[in-house]
Amino acid sequence: MKNVLIIVLPYLMVPDETRIGYWSHKHERKTSPSTLIKSWPALPYGVLSLVTYNKDVANIKVIDCNVDEGSPQTIVREMIAFKPDIVGFAMTFDNAYLHLRGILEIVRGIDPNVITVIGGAPMVAAYQEILDEQEGIDAVCYGDGEIPFRLLCEIKDSEEALSVFMDSPSWVTRYSLAIGRIPCKTVVENLDDILELDYSFIDIKNYLIRGEFSPLDETEIGKERFPIITSRGCPFRCSFCYRSRENDRKMHYASVDKVIAYVKYLVDTYGMNYLSFYDDQFLFNKKRAKEIFRLLEPFHLRVELQQGASVAFIDEEMAYLMSKAGVKRIVMSIESGSQYVLDKMVDKPVDLDRTKDVVKYLRKYGIWATAAFVMGFPGETDEHREETLQWIKEAGLDWSSFSAAVPIRGTKLYDMCVEGGFIKPDIKLGELDVSNYFIHTPGHPPEYVTRQIYKMNLKCNFVENYAMQQGNYDTAAKSFLWIINHVNKDHAFAHHYLYKCLVEMGTGMLRETLIHKEAYGRIIAQDPKWAEYARDFGIGG
Repeated sequence: MKNVLIIVLPYLMVPDETRIGYWSHKHERKTSPSTLIKSWPALPYGVLSLVTYNKDVANIKVIDCNVDEGSPQTIVREMIAFKPDIVGFAMTFDNAYLHLRGILEIVRGIDPNVITVIGGAPMVAAYQEILDEQEGIDAVCYGDGEIPFRLLCEIKDSEEALSVFMDSPSWVTRYSLAIGRIPCKTVVENLDDILELDYSFIDIKNYLIRGEFSPLDETEIGKERFPIITSRGCPFRCSFCYRSRENDRKMHYASVDKVIAYVKYLVDTYGMNYLSFYDDQFLFNKKRAKEIFRLLEPFHLRVELQQGASVAFIDEEMAYLMSKAGVKRIVMSIESGSQYVLDKMVDKPVDLDRTKDVVKYLRKYGIWATAAFVMGFPGETDEHREETLQWIKEAGLDWSSFSAAVPIRGTKLYDMCVEGGFIKPDIKLGELDVSNYFIHTPGHPPEYVTRQIYKMNLKCNFVENYAMQQGNYDTAAKSFLWIINHVNKDHAFAHHYLYKCLVEMGTGMLRETLIHKEAYGRIIAQDPKWAEYARDFGIGG
């Protein structure tokens, strides 16, 4: 069998330009409302799926540069000792591209003849650029990698590799581009074949897998949280999503029996008490989703839908079954409270009127009803953002998260921004600053839109917090305390409204009450930005 080395490219770090081929840990967590860069290593789910599927046809090792601080030395050591026939690079996010050339130089410097390939979500739009700029890459995998990579692992020599690259439409090469072949995905039709992951390829303790917060759940949850993907595909084409340019809307599923059997395995083997569904559209097949929720109830797990949930598929029975299965919080993918923005800019079918009923169902069965919104689309106005604020208030959401629209290459939003002159057309791969909003629309500079988005967060979640409005001060207090302890210890509004809650609760916690009141005053006095936000909302010192 061939020796295969998979390298997960760094996405938490910035290049160290003083040392060619090396990189350094310089990433600092940011608290900007538009921050999208991950500040902790994500479990390499796609890589684990690929290597689990192919472990019977190749000897495989995985190096994740995001958890291995000595990864340059590790790569050198494995290249010499393991002598891989194939080196595959996993590029999870665009900014990881900044590190590709340096790592390629290490690999090629040790073995100039090794077969090198790359895959990951950005490849759908970036394959041409990568092959043009990275002479050390032999081929790019377009779409799902399990089957194309298996074909490559089964080769006997480099000549057969050339045949695989030529015959498989999912492998993009300089030759396939020259003859005008259009790449396409090779999907695993039966997800039962790739549902179970082999965690022996990584040290799972290296990954912080923190569950979602819910003030309605008093259960102590340990760190035994595991992700699972039971379906692939998405019927929607939101303008900001990688899938917005795809034509294939077909969904693929693992069987219900296989899902439950795998859940039992994770519980028995790892003591899992927290299950996180990573499916893009877990609820799309309502009958299947309901059956899975019914069968999860006896496990007594905490369950979350990590990628958000489409409200179109939530009825009262679904809310009830989710609650019984262990769902304590749900993040609904609503994107905007303006129907015009949804229809004309986001291109997502959301019935905002019906969604208000969904919130009622969730609240009835004790599920914390939260939603995600994406702001700052070209053409979006202050009036549209005000419509969103008004809708959130009328719907009575427990919490709302706001992020800025990021025009990732390969999406409709990116094309829209380039064609409208809202972003520079010559931005290179890896140079998109996703940590800051950078769409320039007439009359709405990025700095202004960023500030408006953050003010929406402050208004919905703090100034007009739903729990406080309903007199549920204990619930609100837990939310504010979580922000202080896990997001920003110097969040002025969290301290201020926690102080307000403690006063209303009359718990006799005088010392704690004064601590938060004094913290608010200190932050306002020292930080001009927080002082300005306080003035905007008429909050005194």
